[in-house]
Amino acid sequence: MRVVVNDANVLIDLVELRLLPHFFALQMEFHTTSIILDELFEVQAEALTPYIEDGSLQLHEVSEKELEEIIAIRIQKPSLSEQDCSALYKAQSISATLLTSDNELRKFAKSKDVDVHGHFWILDQMVAAQTISPITASEKLTELCETVNPKLGLPKRECNRRHKTWKDAD
Repeated sequence: MRVVVNDANVLIDLVELRLLPHFFALQMEFHTTSIILDELFEVQAEALTPYIEDGSLQLHEVSEKELEEIIAIRIQKPSLSEQDCSALYKAQSISATLLTSDNELRKFAKSKDVDVHGHFWILDQMVAAQTISPITASEKLTELCETVNPKLGLPKRECNRRHKTWKDAD
């Protein structure tokens, strides 16, 4: 079973896209940190609470020692937030895949040999596992780019390729 650590931007977008049940239906072990959960708006954190309570999303409280490790990562890459560094730290410490679409975090994580995936991969996984239909994935990708997170800056070419692939699959 694939183990993943969720960064805040992924969780926020999944909440806004109303895709949490479909995401947590994937056969993966999901993790995040208390620092990330603290970054979310109350309504977003509340949307995740049932998944934390039923164990679908494992919430890691950050110890003082771990916070020191997180700060050490931040010193290496000051442009990353404490939340970003906590996600990277947790992914490294449990040998997990990091789920983020933060470009700077993605590049830095890859430089540290951490497996990283973003929104495209998550939608692909949900389609492959049939937790959403290809047409729903296409609609949610459009909603993500146009309404939910237009500043995300997903590559247009890759968006168009996904739309075509999912349209052909339906």
